[in-house]
Amino acid sequence: MCGICGSTHARDGRALAAMNAAMVHRGPDDDGIYVDPAAGVGLGARRLSIIDVAGGHQPLSSEDGSIWAVLNGEIYNHPRLMDGLASRGHTLATRTDTEVLVHLYEDYGAELVHALEGMYVFAIWDARRRVLLLGRDRFGEKPLFYSERAGVLTFASELSALVQGLESGWEVDEAAVDSFFVFGYVPGERAIVRGVQQLPPGHLLVWDGHTRSSSTQRYWAPPRMPADGNTPLPELVAETRRLLEASVRSRLISDVPLGVFLSGGVDSTLVAAVAAGLSSEPLRTFTVGYDTGTVNETDPARRVAALLGADHRELMLTESDVAALVPRFLAELDQPLADEAYVPLRALAEFARESVTVAVGGEGADELFGGYPRYRWLARSERLPDWLPRERAARAARVLERAPAGARVKRLREVMSADSVLERHVDWVTGRRAALRPSVYGGRLRPYADGRGFLELPRGGGLEGDGRVEGDFMRLDQLRWLPDDILAKADRATMRASLEFRTPFLHRELAELAASIPASTHVAGGGKRLLRQV
Repeated sequence: MCGICGSTHARDGRALAAMNAAMVHRGPDDDGIYVDPAAGVGLGARRLSIIDVAGGHQPLSSEDGSIWAVLNGEIYNHPRLMDGLASRGHTLATRTDTEVLVHLYEDYGAELVHALEGMYVFAIWDARRRVLLLGRDRFGEKPLFYSERAGVLTFASELSALVQGLESGWEVDEAAVDSFFVFGYVPGERAIVRGVQQLPPGHLLVWDGHTRSSSTQRYWAPPRMPADGNTPLPELVAETRRLLEASVRSRLISDVPLGVFLSGGVDSTLVAAVAAGLSSEPLRTFTVGYDTGTVNETDPARRVAALLGADHRELMLTESDVAALVPRFLAELDQPLADEAYVPLRALAEFARESVTVAVGGEGADELFGGYPRYRWLARSERLPDWLPRERAARAARVLERAPAGARVKRLREVMSADSVLERHVDWVTGRRAALRPSVYGGRLRPYADGRGFLELPRGGGLEGDGRVEGDFMRLDQLRWLPDDILAKADRATMRASLEFRTPFLHRELAELAASIPASTHVAGGGKRLLRQV
């Protein structure tokens, strides 16, 4: 796990050094810089040593020095890829997955990405062809920000690092602030800084040194779910179990101590149970709890840990702890994030880092296996006109506006709204914050007060309108909510503590299996039907 950066106008390398220095938390064990003196292209990396602790210095090159690479993340199938490279005559000098990138590029060029299973952002400089290749993993577990100004491409794993490498100043992007106000995170390719973008998940960026321009291309997207299927449920459950076990096994590979974040819910319990069964010694598990309020995961997590014979550790946050931690934790963020779970996750990461360097968690299960209740409610809302005309439903929704604001009343109001299904979805996940903008926006934000830009869909995220509402919104969450909130939160919370975080549910084969099953199967029985039967 690392932080990477680079520039196509690196000159003496000072900008790279500044970007590296801004990411020490992502890689406290080592750092490195390479600048091609002829082309002026430079790469930088900070390293958190996980695999081949002694031999994994980055940037790393081919034998003749014509290809250089840096990697942030983990290529989980790198042992098998190494065997294949060796059988084709390649000589590998290390056991690191970064070296796999170099030799795969020699064989396949940009097509190498189809061989990778993992969480990653990488940069490869091909000095002979004068091409810089950037790639981001399929779901966006690892971030990559970039800016292209006057033919100069600058990139980094974090926005706060990127701005250290820009040759000119930066300003806040008002449109991004508007989106953040509505969603609580900055969605899509936009960044909070004007002129900066995020490389979308499942995409490559190719910068051509001859034309000094770049282009992006998608190499993978979550498949659309079918309307129906005829595979017996027991077969689906068995295949889900097999792929989950294979995924967890690959994510337990580490040369440093590893543990599991355990909440006691279905997702993390499954991960912990599989990991415990594959481990030759007691599994380390970690849970965060609170001394006030009704939400507390310590009791169910403690019961699961006891059943698994785990070495279980708990962090109990008090009100005074939270009051002291919030200013520091939020000030650390490179891009604003208003997810209330960030603070406890960040505290848990810092707590776990005292005894492990890698943590495994259950992120992604809700989005891939239909865990959110809104999938079912939105589908019901689209079927409402079959028995209640839309105008009557809209009148009922207006009556419910005046009713006491319980959770079920809120759902009924949103189901009966005359808005489009996409607008009902946005209202559901944002608490209808878009409607507040005219009363709170002023100055530079006023032009956005009545805008509808927040309804813009991500690349390839259009709604089919064929009645498969559950599948449409599961896929939309995989393209937007998952990378821009859930995974961004996990990356920042853990990397700020210099802790690597791995997510078995985002294994490509497991994700593609989930997408081959009708959404109606996933959401049946209260959601996550397959996982509950595993």
